[in-house]
Amino acid sequence: MAHLQRGYRQLTISLTYRLGASSTARAAGSVLLPKRSFFSASSSLDCKLKLPIHQKPNTVTSRPFANQSTTSAIMPSNTNDAATSKGLPEGYEKISEGTITMHYPQSENSVFYNPVQVQNRDLSVLMIGMYAERRAERMWVMRKRKEVRKRMSQEQRSATAAAVDTSSKESKVERKARMAQFEKDLDAEVEAAKASVNFTKLAQESATTNDGMSIFEALAASGLRSLRYWKEVPGLRTMVVNDLDPGAIDLARENVIRNGLEAALANDGDEHNEDDTATTTEEGNIDPLKKYNLRPPGIKLQVGDATHEMYMSRIPPTLHPSQYNTTQSKYQMTQYDVIDLDPYGSAAPFLDGALQSIVDGGLMCITCTDMAALGGSHPETCYGRYGAFPVQRSGYLQELALRILLYHVSIIAGRYGRTIRPVLSVGMAFYCRVFVEVWDDKAGVNNLSLSHGHLFQSIKCSSFHVTPVATNESVSAKQNGTANENPNKKLSNVYRNGRGPCDLGEAVCSETGGSYKLGGPIWTGPLHDLDVVNDAIARLEKSEENNGINPTGGTPVHPLKMTKTLHGLLVSVSEELPDVPLYHSLPAICSTVNSSTIPRKSFNAALVNAGYRVSAYHKDPGAVKTDAPNHVVWDVVRGWCKENPPQPRKVNKRHRKGEDPGSNAPPKHPHSDVASLILNKEIKTKIDFTIPESFASRKKAVRYALNPEANWGPKAAASGLGNPNKGKRKADGDTTEGPAQKK
Repeated sequence: MAHLQRGYRQLTISLTYRLGASSTARAAGSVLLPKRSFFSASSSLDCKLKLPIHQKPNTVTSRPFANQSTTSAIMPSNTNDAATSKGLPEGYEKISEGTITMHYPQSENSVFYNPVQVQNRDLSVLMIGMYAERRAERMWVMRKRKEVRKRMSQEQRSATAAAVDTSSKESKVERKARMAQFEKDLDAEVEAAKASVNFTKLAQESATTNDGMSIFEALAASGLRSLRYWKEVPGLRTMVVNDLDPGAIDLARENVIRNGLEAALANDGDEHNEDDTATTTEEGNIDPLKKYNLRPPGIKLQVGDATHEMYMSRIPPTLHPSQYNTTQSKYQMTQYDVIDLDPYGSAAPFLDGALQSIVDGGLMCITCTDMAALGGSHPETCYGRYGAFPVQRSGYLQELALRILLYHVSIIAGRYGRTIRPVLSVGMAFYCRVFVEVWDDKAGVNNLSLSHGHLFQSIKCSSFHVTPVATNESVSAKQNGTANENPNKKLSNVYRNGRGPCDLGEAVCSETGGSYKLGGPIWTGPLHDLDVVNDAIARLEKSEENNGINPTGGTPVHPLKMTKTLHGLLVSVSEELPDVPLYHSLPAICSTVNSSTIPRKSFNAALVNAGYRVSAYHKDPGAVKTDAPNHVVWDVVRGWCKENPPQPRKVNKRHRKGEDPGSNAPPKHPHSDVASLILNKEIKTKIDFTIPESFASRKKAVRYALNPEANWGPKAAASGLGNPNKGKRKADGDTTEGPAQKK
């Protein structure tokens, strides 16, 4: 008992193990069980005994727990454990999600688990599975291009050598045209070859090779999410399940065993790849796509500091071991393909390490539940964490939270010569979730200021402006595809400071005369990759017709519980205007002029008929996202109020500061009637509320799904068995203070 491993208890037991088809042997001894194990003395378990190596028969096929240094362990022989067959242990509840089942302790100090996050986990399985296929395609294209380029270059040199006339020298213009045609032919050949490749199958097969993916879940808690990734994401080679709480890893280990995945536990020992011959081609050249210093394949369970693990995993996988310095060769590991940050509260403390330990082109999955900070209730906290100041009580706070988070992520990435490409950014329930690809792109970092902006919000109405931090005519024209529209016009390639509303002729709000308050900076680039979003929608629709499984063999490989909710969410995302930051809140606009809320379809119709684009926003049913300027939005309101006059606002004498309730004297701090200022202005836009025919072609989907059950919201942070702050629990819903915990 003096040498027990922390978190385990010793049990003396007599076991029977099989040596062959009909031969058995008995052994008596002691085994170790996690202290929180479901095993009881009355249980009947079919177990295999892991004997010391010098006693272990060749026919025994057991596998030790990861990170276990003892010479004995207890293993179920099949996935249907006795605890499940005989009922739940006292104080536990059975939870089934996706392909994974776990027994979750109902203790007040148990490891954190929140059923609200089912949608989060389902969406993550879908997005990472799709990323695995895109990654397999990208790696195949890189190899194919290298192969075709080498062959075409040899053919071109042979053709040049065989030419009859070698006296004429190729001009610069001719060489440029030849190289352009060479690249065009190269792209065409690779594209033609790509049509015959099944990248779904290629991704699945990569799991058994060094091309397989590695995923790091920084704050794993029960390990449910990680185990779902292992079973439902194609091409996964290594799954690192990390948590600072030993009790969480104990529970994760139990879940591994309960789901029959003990054979997938990674071996301990040297994780470095010492076989350099496997990283070279027949010609002796280094293959830049080979991965060196890889972690062992399988599921690795570890108790550790997430930031320390990420800082110790910063070697690019394309770097040859001969180029490692002493620190790298002894302590560092290769970067991860996917990093999932899902803390209790803010992900800000983990972002610096994550953005250094993700591979070029890797996927980061980030959750933040500190909406009180991101949404503006605690702007000072938001500025301290994310370096941006939100606008309090704004109608667009749901999208503002996403754009502040993406701004912060892009700034940290830029420090290391990297840029981000948001794949999907959504608000769900009480948190926001973003999926971003991270790329090595030093030239793109120079253009980062073009994707950041300042926010100017009127203090008297909902009018706002978003202006860029900087401008560059040449870069903007290339990004918008307008660089060749006027070849005679020379575009400036100088980065200039952005301008505020004053340069738009609005030193004050043109509707109310109110001044502007400043917010931001924020991310003004796209929130989503619409190609990926539309692909995800198509997959969900196909799987719904096939009992929840993708008929082509790709993701999803197992029915997702929240399929209809995810489908509605993604359809709403696909309909959003991709180049318009923030939105107007229709109820807030109407409340400003004391009008009843205008039907959204009529409001949108008026904007479309006036020649502008308009869409909704996936998180807010009352959102109006449009490229129409503020005065046009208010013209629509004025046009509606002209046909449907609002009721006069009641005067509340209690607002007359410093005066008695019955006094008729003017207030000491008079405020102009904002509604009158807005409605008395002239309508300069032709307003037509006729519903366009295009509105009838809307895709059928469950948008803005209701909460599936009562009390659907955040849980208090778990103290955990190994947490030094055990018993110091937050109040329900408090997500703005204290250290980040796992989810």
